[in-house]
Formats: sequence, structure tokens, C-alpha cells
Amino acid sequence: MAQSLIKLRHLRFFIAVVEMESFSKAADKLHVTLSAVSKCIKELEDELNVQLLKRNRKSIQMTSAGVEFYKHASQTLTSYNMAMSSDLGKKTEEYTITIGALPTAAGMILPLAIHTLREKFPTIRIKILSGVYEYLVEKLNTQEIDLIIGRLIGKDMTGVIFETLYEENLLLVVRANHPLLLKKQLSLKDILPYDILVSPKNTLVRIATDNFLISENSFNYEYKLIESTSETFSRVYVTNYDAVWFVQKGIVNLDLQKGYLSKLNFQNSLLKGPVGITTLADKNRSLEVQNFIDILKKICIIH
Repeated sequence: MAQSLIKLRHLRFFIAVVEMESFSKAADKLHVTLSAVSKCIKELEDELNVQLLKRNRKSIQMTSAGVEFYKHASQTLTSYNMAMSSDLGKKTEEYTITIGALPTAAGMILPLAIHTLREKFPTIRIKILSGVYEYLVEKLNTQEIDLIIGRLIGKDMTGVIFETLYEENLLLVVRANHPLLLKKQLSLKDILPYDILVSPKNTLVRIATDNFLISENSFNYEYKLIESTSETFSRVYVTNYDAVWFVQKGIVNLDLQKGYLSKLNFQNSLLKGPVGITTLADKNRSLEVQNFIDILKKICIIH
């Protein structure tokens, strides 16, 4: 197969496998057989004379060549989709993309994604709304926003689709010079004397927090919990007092970089949760929205 015979389907199949992290899930997404996906990827690797994907029973990983090829394949497919769009200039000029951002995403992937979108489409109008999940999902259901970016919320997901972008750490953070930072090894017993700021009950963040707090045989511990939905209050409280804050990394990433807050050295698989994109299940995505989602996925894969 000559290089000129590499077709768009090879790019689509490769991108689908990478983003779905599975040959079988990619096949379902593309509405083709598993063997068709495997054959297409093999053709692509044979033509390029390089291995793009490492396969095992549990996962798929890109090789260094695969990462580089993914960048170019994504750009090529995006350019093709734009070229095939009717009245392209008018749509790009007039279209407004409205994004609902939960706090965890607003400080992590969203700024880079918006910057990348603006570079590709300089005239597109961008609106960003922030708030609690209930507020944003209401806006999504009334089609006032195009998508929500943030953590998966442990609530009714009827009528919406959640696509995972990455796993985010849930951190225990304290003010700089907090007494607990002097301890080389920490246990849950060490945080008992302090106020502990947590998310409301029935959220996935709170469920992860509660599961962690009852680990290490700590069922009888009486924690001094303060439930808070206010990021501003929690940040000020933990900065001014000897409190501990269970918080998603994306919310305090800048505070950690600037040295205003520090994370406690707790490592546990319970302290993780999915961050992704929530969209309406029965609504076709516009070209602009799909391009933005592709940008988000590319950022998460590369970084």
C-alpha cells in the first residue's frame, strides 16, 4: 500500500482506538466489526513501518511514534471536517460555543483548551459558565450550554452522556507551615484534631472521601467535618486556620504551584475520580463543539 493510499478511515479508526482506549469500544463507536478495526490499524502500522500502539489484555498504550502520529492525525481530521462543512466562513464567524465548567476543570485543562480553540478559530465566540452541577445540567437540558466539563457527579444521569477524559487525584491540602507537614508519615488518626472540609453528601467526591476516612480500620474515628459547597470559603478557611481540605487537584492546582497551600502525603487508590465531558444524549453535536471536544481529548492524551 503506497503512502498516498492511507485513507481518512485509517485516521478515524486510529483516533477512535486511542480515545476509547479499546479496540472493541472503538468498533462499537464506529459501528464496525472488531476485526475491521484491527485490520485497519495493522494496515496503518505496516504502511508507516512503525508500531503505533502497544496492546495487552487490559489496556492499550501509544508508543512515542503513536503519540506523534496522533497529533498530526487529529489535526488532519479536524481540518478535513472543517473543509467539508458548508458555509464554513459564516459558521466560524457567527457560532458561539457555550461551556459549563465545574471548578475542577476550570483551573486545569480548560484554559489550555480555550487557548487552542481560539488559535484555530480566531472569530468564534466563547462563553464559559461556572456553577454547581444542578445549575449547569439544567442549562444543558435547556440547550443553553453545549457541554459540561468536570468530574462525574453521582446523581441522575438520565438523558446525558459522560465521556471520561482523565482520572484526577483527590487531595488533602493544608496551609503552608501546617503542623502536619512536619510529619514524615501520616495516618488518619493524625487529622482527627483538625477541622476537615468536605463536599456535600451523595456527591462522588464525598463518597470517595468517606470511603477513605473509614479505611485503615478507622470506623470509630470521630472526624470534625465541615460540609462546604463554597470554594471561596474553603480556600480562605484552610489558608487561615489549621484545617484540612479534601479537594480535587484542579481546584487548588494554582494554590499549590504558588505555595499558598500544600498537600499532605496520603496515597490511596480511593482518592481518584473521573473528569470528563457531559453532553445531551439525543442531540447531534455541532462541528464547533466536536472540534472543541477533540481538542480536550488531545490535550489529555498528550499531557
